[in-house]
Amino acid sequence: MDLVEIVKLIKSANTIALFSHINPDCDTLGSALALRLFLTKQGKEVSAYCDGERKFDLSDLYTAEVIDRDPPKRSYDLTIAVDCATKDRLGRYGALFDKGRNTLCIDHHLQDRYYADHNWVEPRSGATAELIYLLMKAYDESFIDKDVATLLYTALVTDTGNFAFSNTSPRTLSIASELLSLGVDNATISFKHFREIPVDTFRLKARVLAKAQFFEDGKIGVLFFTLDDMKATGTTPANTSNLVNEVVNVAGVMIGVSITEVRPYSYKVSIRTHGEVNANGIAETFGGGGHKNAAGFTLNGFSGNVLDDILKACRDHL
Repeated sequence: MDLVEIVKLIKSANTIALFSHINPDCDTLGSALALRLFLTKQGKEVSAYCDGERKFDLSDLYTAEVIDRDPPKRSYDLTIAVDCATKDRLGRYGALFDKGRNTLCIDHHLQDRYYADHNWVEPRSGATAELIYLLMKAYDESFIDKDVATLLYTALVTDTGNFAFSNTSPRTLSIASELLSLGVDNATISFKHFREIPVDTFRLKARVLAKAQFFEDGKIGVLFFTLDDMKATGTTPANTSNLVNEVVNVAGVMIGVSITEVRPYSYKVSIRTHGEVNANGIAETFGGGGHKNAAGFTLNGFSGNVLDDILKACRDHL
């Protein structure tokens, strides 16, 4: 579906619901909340839903909007999944999404399943926020104000790793420049999302970094966050967000792995890679996915077996 058709579809809808994915990041929330602000200015009745825990690094995204928790019993003219590659990523709101008289998916993931009535998917985009920005410009760019731009810029800068990931394109940087021209505070956003951490996360980080493991002559680095680590530091799995970057940034490491025990025998795994090493390919081995240099999945089993299985998949992609 092309951009002109998407604009027509949205303009024809009076009631719209936007959906972010479970375990939300800044791209899914920032993009959805920016679109909510923008469409509300157009006189639309817009709701936003996310089945996910509110984390420290997402708190600034809630200053302009809130996430709805209790959906109405009626359906919407249009439901839009934002940055959701598969319908199960909508969590408990999947049924509500299906109730839309029209359904639309806007996404940039390689493994998008094209599950909506209408799908706009561009895997080469640095973030879904890029697509949302292009949509807004095609709709009526005069309604893109500082608040909307701040949400989009936060989504864009975080999903590209501060413009360091391979998904950063000339278009990505051009859009970032246009958003900055609207008064976005880049310094504050960058500090919050790439440097600032709570004290309890700092303690968790220090505890786990001391136990980091390296394999294949230092090409694979692994961090393992146990329930005991989190109990000792008063943290939760949400505090491990992005800490995988600490190990992938070590000289010589091509694959960084973060394994987080979310409950006994159940683990959330994040993968980060350099260069041509395909993080998405590693994640797909276990039914997950993401992007070329950043992906994730969940895995069940005994900790030793989980680590062995992950290391085998990583070795296969070196």
